[in-house]
Amino acid sequence: MGSLERVFTGTECREIDRIAIEELDISGYRLMYRAASFAMAELLKRWPQPKSVSIVCGSGNNAGDGYLLAGALHSRQIPVQIVQVGDIGRLRGDAKKALESITELGLGLTTEQDISGEVVVDALLGTGARGTVRPAFAEAIGSINKAGKPVLALDLPSGIDADTGGFLIEEPVHANVTTCFVGRKLALLTGKACNVAGAIVTSSLEIPEQAFQRVRGLPVLPTDDAERALPERQPSSHKRHFGHVLIVGGNRGMGGAVLLAGEACLRTGAGLVSVVTHPDHAGNLLSRRPELMVRGSVSGEIDPSLIEQADVIAIGPGLGVDDWARQLLKHVCTSKKPLVVDADALNLHAMDSFELPPDSVVTPHPGEAARLLDTSTTVIENDRIDAIKQLTSQLHVVGVLKGAGSLVANDGELYAICDIAEPSLSTAGSGDVLTGIIAATHAQLGDPLRATAIGVYLHASAGQRARTRAEGRGVIAGDLVGALRPWG
Repeated sequence: MGSLERVFTGTECREIDRIAIEELDISGYRLMYRAASFAMAELLKRWPQPKSVSIVCGSGNNAGDGYLLAGALHSRQIPVQIVQVGDIGRLRGDAKKALESITELGLGLTTEQDISGEVVVDALLGTGARGTVRPAFAEAIGSINKAGKPVLALDLPSGIDADTGGFLIEEPVHANVTTCFVGRKLALLTGKACNVAGAIVTSSLEIPEQAFQRVRGLPVLPTDDAERALPERQPSSHKRHFGHVLIVGGNRGMGGAVLLAGEACLRTGAGLVSVVTHPDHAGNLLSRRPELMVRGSVSGEIDPSLIEQADVIAIGPGLGVDDWARQLLKHVCTSKKPLVVDADALNLHAMDSFELPPDSVVTPHPGEAARLLDTSTTVIENDRIDAIKQLTSQLHVVGVLKGAGSLVANDGELYAICDIAEPSLSTAGSGDVLTGIIAATHAQLGDPLRATAIGVYLHASAGQRARTRAEGRGVIAGDLVGALRPWG
């Protein structure tokens, strides 16, 4: 798998850098020069004739990239202000050499944080930044954000942990463009970092592919063409070839959740879809979507024949957390049928710890993940990668941690990331639609991991399509169902 089909942690990028320098005999200074050249090209592409550029530098290799960028802009007669933060005595190796090269050009440094450039370049903190941001650097980050100028970040916006995407400071640099060097950073594609990275562009710095093959990286969905859509259907096929899904939920006043899940399940190609819900909703569901087979349950009991017929059971949409809901969850967990567990079913699991059958899938958002792991949403969002690994390891299931840059894992092993951060999915019922999609793909494929990967991608793609069609209106969950394209 090529370098641009995967994303990498900061640690992995530093290892690729090391291999290139120590084993492939590529000069570190040459790589720094390539990074600066790439950054200059991207800067001038977006702001073609800047009257001046301010480059805010720290005291590591990220600063070295900034110094060489300053020299390149100076050679084009573009005025450059270099704001130095931290002790230049800490500079070593290539970064020190880069500073010496611009000193020879007559470029000076200023320690005053009065940023004057028309465009600002963030060269403060690189991929090695961890823990608390030192006061001088925190002040510089604040100065960049307060300047109100367009910002280009080198490698990643300062104030973000390059391995986790967590914020090292309450407000990291807000970039308009981030130029990733070596590889695209996983940290910038999931969670809150998506809000501050701006447009992400990547250069491998011409490092040979063999260096990238030495590190694992993380595949991006779809990881291959088979995860882009479901297999085309044969002319002689019939409904029972495509699985029977049972959807359980829709407590009093929440029937819309199972309706959305059921419609999404049908539109994703499940052959048969049954619904068990509160009796108040049964008639309305049938009148709205007669293709669903709907039964009401007063006591939380489920007809054993329904469970027996199902290939996959989805539980959680609109379920609630009362005794009726607990009884339903108990029934499906003891059935040993593969489950897709979402919403209040996850909240009940956090309270009562039901044992999930083999081949089950969980689809928490950060709040639900926090309850399952007995922590806070802040902790989850500061390290989404560790959270989904912990959760799937604890439950021995496939899981997707929803949100910008949804992450898919299997029993503690990270599998892939969906790099579509689609804001239209932030709407009531969106998770119910995803539950129905994954239940349908699971029923058709019989493989929970592949089904989840395809389901997440189909859901995100539907969001993109629905937003395009909405033409400025708000996207609602029903629009996502209408925008599904399970066969490409």
